[in-house]
Amino acid sequence: MQLRVVSLALVAAFACGAASIKADTIKNGVVPKKYVATLAPYLGDYEGQWNSSITEDLTTDGISRYVLENPVMRLSIDATDKLHLTFYMDRTSARANDELDLLGFGCHSRVGNLLELDMNKAPKGAPSKNAASAGGTADAPQPYQVFAARLDFDWGNCPSRVYAVPSNDLELALLVDDKAREYVVNLRLLKRMQPDNKVVMEDHGVQRVVKIRPNPDNPGGLYSPNMQYCVLNEVGEVQQCFDRETELKRFIVPFPFPGLSAVWWTKTTPNLKVVPGVKRTYHEAVFHRPIGAAQ
Repeated sequence: MQLRVVSLALVAAFACGAASIKADTIKNGVVPKKYVATLAPYLGDYEGQWNSSITEDLTTDGISRYVLENPVMRLSIDATDKLHLTFYMDRTSARANDELDLLGFGCHSRVGNLLELDMNKAPKGAPSKNAASAGGTADAPQPYQVFAARLDFDWGNCPSRVYAVPSNDLELALLVDDKAREYVVNLRLLKRMQPDNKVVMEDHGVQRVVKIRPNPDNPGGLYSPNMQYCVLNEVGEVQQCFDRETELKRFIVPFPFPGLSAVWWTKTTPNLKVVPGVKRTYHEAVFHRPIGAAQ
């Protein structure tokens, strides 16, 4: 099952991290008194899906060993004002309070204490809570974030399913979609980190990415492959490929003066260099709950 697509605005909250630098640091998982009443309308059961859950043929590198058809996520605050996030296999399990070990049987994984909380104000023009409960408006705005949070995550006995470092916390962003009449929760948990180095060059003061790859028309031998230098455009698409670095330089560097040797000119520019980088892959989920649903 694929994630339900709502709006690009629903994932924008993760562009700079779920909780911003303005977030409140939380002690012992206890929600500050000033926020308890504000969070109350958003507590309850949400239904949704992860973008990487195991399928019946067990070929997907998913977050869970289980086949998750329509899991339930529950947000709650206990008598001591601690925020809890728990998962259930489905509605029936949620009603029976049969909590799901998210990563799989025997993993003993769990979501721990709230670590950070970033409360946002609704944008100007957004319907009030009373208006939303009464049916919303025809010109409802795009979904907007009302709070973001970071919660501790314990992978238990299954560190291979996530990026198992202490700083890998569960990120949460809750948005209000007045048009769809629902609350939406986006979750994100780091799955893996991989080196993602790039070869770049300067082109008239602009840095261009160069992809070096085997020549598909003349691959060469196993120990002596023939490579191509491919210049990428602004959106990461291949603009043009060359068999030799000197050809790449001729493409980048113009020849404004007649009579100059192209070989001499291309020995000096451009300069290819490797820029270290890291690629992050996440387990992501989207959960929904109708506005006004019973808690």
